[in-house]
Amino acid sequence: MGYSHGVKWSYTKICDEINNIMHVLNIKRMPTAEECDLITGNSGLSNVIAKSGGFYWLANNLGLSMKNNATETGKKFERLAVKILEDKNYIVKSMTTKYPFDLLINDRIRIDVKAGRPYLLRGSRVHTIGINKKYATCDLYLIFALDEKDKPERNLVIPGCDLRVTTLNFGKDSIYNIYLDRWDLIERYDEFYSSLASVRRKN
Repeated sequence: MGYSHGVKWSYTKICDEINNIMHVLNIKRMPTAEECDLITGNSGLSNVIAKSGGFYWLANNLGLSMKNNATETGKKFERLAVKILEDKNYIVKSMTTKYPFDLLINDRIRIDVKAGRPYLLRGSRVHTIGINKKYATCDLYLIFALDEKDKPERNLVIPGCDLRVTTLNFGKDSIYNIYLDRWDLIERYDEFYSSLASVRRKN
């Protein structure tokens, strides 16, 4: 199968690792690459799967389904974000998939919406959310931390420049708690962009 992080990966070892991750996450489907990286602590397993046939190939071999509802889940919480922001009197435009962010606020503030469910990791209840890029293509991330019934229990508004991770992992006590319900940051960004427009007009 190949090598990664000094480990020789046999098909049996890969399957054992997948079963372990499923057990830790309490899921009955094929784990995603982000979930594999989180539980194993590195990208060795996900890399060797990608190079050896891919996640769909392995899931098919193991008789596992894929996490196929991610798009609909994402759209559901984009709609919720639109409602929340419109209730705060912002003009909200939903973007098409060709854009690297989800919502455009007042024709200038770029928002990326993320949502994640909780699970137990080494005895602690945590949320894990795939950001998927280290350098943001948005001004702000709006993150919904869901409860066991897929209802938001915490909302975080995080500046893109302050989130330099590809996978966000946080528990109850988190450094990101300073961004809980920071809806005021949207107004700050709006004022900033207004000031830039003012400078352009003067010139």
